[in-house]
Amino acid sequence: EARRILGLDGERKMSKSLGNHIGLTETPEQIWEKLRPAKTDPARVRRTDKGDPEKCNIFTSYHRFFTPAPDLERCAEGCRTAGIGCIDCKKVLFTHLRAALDPIRERADEIRGRRDYVLDALDQGARHCKEIAARTIAEVRAAMG
Repeated sequence: EARRILGLDGERKMSKSLGNHIGLTETPEQIWEKLRPAKTDPARVRRTDKGDPEKCNIFTSYHRFFTPAPDLERCAEGCRTAGIGCIDCKKVLFTHLRAALDPIRERADEIRGRRDYVLDALDQGARHCKEIAARTIAEVRAAMG
């Protein structure tokens, strides 16, 4: 059974319709506007409060996926000792999110700007599918006599 990834609200599954997701093609500004207020460890009310990264949705659902081990451990230790605040931790995540998502967004922007390229790719795909379907139908007809 697959584990659900909690959305940025830390309460419900990640969902575009719930508005608690990070879109693959969102701008860095849009991502930060969603990430900045995202729910973290409820025990960390003030920056000086020590936290538990295992109780932080940002750490368990996002850092573990996007952040390399050395930065992940620094964030975990900073949380446990109150050496860094939640915003500092989110800034580290934001850097790694951008490294992963910027190329996707840039490529999507490039493709969106090339309508002929997209239409040609769709046309080639349709021709390829027709060829496969024709062969399959011929095999079925031959098998049925």
